Amino acid sequence: MNRFFSSIASCFITIFILSLNGCGPVTMGQQGDVAVLDPSSRAHLQTELTMGDYMAFAEKVTNKMLTSSVVQSWGNKRPRLIVGRLVNNTDNENIRMSDLHDRVQETIFNSGLVRVVDKTATSFDYIVNTELTSTRQYGRDGQELAYFTLQLKMFKLDGELMGQWSDDLPLGKGKRRLF
Repeated sequence: MNRFFSSIASCFITIFILSLNGCGPVTMGQQGDVAVLDPSSRAHLQTELTMGDYMAFAEKVTNKMLTSSVVQSWGNKRPRLIVGRLVNNTDNENIRMSDLHDRVQETIFNSGLVRVVDKTATSFDYIVNTELTSTRQYGRDGQELAYFTLQLKMFKLDGELMGQWSDDLPLGKGKRRLF
């Protein structure tokens, strides 16, 4: 009988220890199939742009413009500039172009190289127009490549093109697996 209780106690202890194993520490930022991503990360699960992509796109292309010989030739003049028209030529009409516009304008303003004026201003020296485009290619087995381009074009008041800057972001989705 003592042996019987010893076996039952042993089983309960084993079950208790095994159940505690499932309650062990969780890896920081990940539990099961869900993970917390770093907000500055540009990780993708689909071939769509994320907010991080918008911000990085806008900053990178705007900084190309600000460090260009055209802008650097202004020296201390600080001309008046309008961040103008934004065109969404992608296959996704839900892209928040206002966020893209705001980041371009903020980057330009914070540079201190120009005086940013509103679109309704009647006196300005330059206008910068922004365009976001995309193309998609599809392969066998669900493969997809989405290619995004952000472009800034700066014009003088008389319509003369002063400069053009762009950046590209290819996003790929691999082959789908059955198992």
